[in-house]
Amino acid sequence: MDTPRKTLAGPFALAVFATILMIAAANSGLAQRRAPQASAASNPSALEREAQSAVKAGDFQKAIQDYSKLVKASPGSPEYHYQLGAAFLAAGEPENAVPPLREALKLKPTLAEARYLLGASLAETGHCTEALPDLKQAAARLTDRMLQRRIGIDGMNCSMELDRQDDAIGFLQQLRHRFPKDAEVLYLSVHVFSDLSTRASQALLMADPGSYQVHELNAEALEAQGKWDEAESEYRKVLEMKPDLPGIHYLIGRLILTKPKTATTFEDAKKEFEAELKINPHNAGAEFVLGELALRTQDYTTAIEHFSKAIADDPNFADAKIELGRSLISTHQPEQAITPLESAVKLQPQNPSAHYLLAMAYRGAGRAQDAEKQLAEYQRATADAQQTNQEVRSGILGRKSPAQMPESSQSPGR
Repeated sequence: MDTPRKTLAGPFALAVFATILMIAAANSGLAQRRAPQASAASNPSALEREAQSAVKAGDFQKAIQDYSKLVKASPGSPEYHYQLGAAFLAAGEPENAVPPLREALKLKPTLAEARYLLGASLAETGHCTEALPDLKQAAARLTDRMLQRRIGIDGMNCSMELDRQDDAIGFLQQLRHRFPKDAEVLYLSVHVFSDLSTRASQALLMADPGSYQVHELNAEALEAQGKWDEAESEYRKVLEMKPDLPGIHYLIGRLILTKPKTATTFEDAKKEFEAELKINPHNAGAEFVLGELALRTQDYTTAIEHFSKAIADDPNFADAKIELGRSLISTHQPEQAITPLESAVKLQPQNPSAHYLLAMAYRGAGRAQDAEKQLAEYQRATADAQQTNQEVRSGILGRKSPAQMPESSQSPGR
């Protein structure tokens, strides 16, 4: 994993101070009972008002200056130390946030928010061992969404740095639940899962370098690199060690279909998938590919048999239902095609092929009105897919799609 990020973006900084102001207000009754030197908290001075105004304006350096003066004037005020620490954190100076936040907790050990921000500050300065307990506590109790996000990311980074894999997964699960479409959370998810996979692979290699699992991992790595023959050799070694291991013949068959074609490619692959089904008769993937291979030679009877078995083994296998419907339509059985295609449309409502084939099945069965509805859905799904593809390309290339451009730039003459 990359080292934890040490700066806090604007939205988080504002969220931090929204929390600060609420805490300060909630604790105003306590401030009234402090020693005279801390009385400024219950009756805000001009300097405190200036500090709060600086916070609202996002001028955190000014806030740091003002809260530093307030701390000097009222060193016994835990709130002023807390607010100074938060100002440093919001300004992207977590190393400077640590001392005032420690002092705030020394003066008031029950000031939970100071403890949470101290955990973030320690995490973002590389002191993960000390930070992690506070981050775990904060992640479970915080309600402010931006704070949840920052604390979660800090906790995940620290957990990975300390190789606390269960903790990392816990933080990641919370983040994915709370921020399911957040680009940074999704990006970090990719790297965390990749890193965890690498660490598990290394642990396996160290524990038993001669095991069949190591050969299988090596085969997968070689396949990903396009080293087809070397990968197949590793899969064959797995079968030498475990002849009845489910899934290996399927992987070999898939590899054969992936690498450059030869005169015997499809027959070789077919043998592997059939061998897989002898070991595991309920491998829906093997049944599906055998159905696809049968379609290549227009052997619809065999294709229908394999697709039907794939669906029986996996009732949510939408692609198998689509291909079953296609095969039934091709053999002039539109009425029988309707049921699997209706199910496929429910499973994959954005799949244009499912809507088109269902329209054809309805038309063949004499249900013209239903067919027209599905053709309309087909056109909608096709347009949505084209728009999504355009947005993805635009996002990658940094260009705007026509729908995102101002109307003045879309004149017909251009």
